[in-house]
Amino acid sequence: MSRTGVAAVVSAAAVLTAIAVPTASSARAGSAGCYSFSRAERAFAARIDRARAAHGLRRLHLDKQLSRAARKHSWEMRRARTLFHTTPAQARRRITRWRSLGENVGRGYSTASLHRAFMASAPHRHNVLTRGFRHVGVSVVKQNGVMWVTIIFESRRDPGTTLPMPAC
Repeated sequence: MSRTGVAAVVSAAAVLTAIAVPTASSARAGSAGCYSFSRAERAFAARIDRARAAHGLRRLHLDKQLSRAARKHSWEMRRARTLFHTTPAQARRRITRWRSLGENVGRGYSTASLHRAFMASAPHRHNVLTRGFRHVGVSVVKQNGVMWVTIIFESRRDPGTTLPMPAC
């Protein structure tokens, strides 16, 4: 994809609903150091919150555990060099205590262009503006100027993850 071509490529938004709430344990301790968000990840969260506020919706909690699951997925897409959604089986293995999830994935060159592309797509916009979502996990993995993005929306309090999390 060239910079002068399409500014952003997004995949159809995915919405997963659990039949039974997964009960795997919460986050396990991992390597030293606290989980941190990149500037681009915080920018996506801020853009999502501004879009929600413009529609009278509450802000979403930027969740470290959902973001860890999103980061794993972004790395997988980057390695495969293609966009794809988390499967329901992967979601059950990576994210605990959830009832419904929404996921937006994309590839592009800036948070602004990708957010505009998400908001111009009905399924992606639906995820951003779903009233029942309370948490969001955001991941941006960059390679050669390209941003591989995964955004996971969740409706339950403190969703948790089975993936290793840094201990603080």
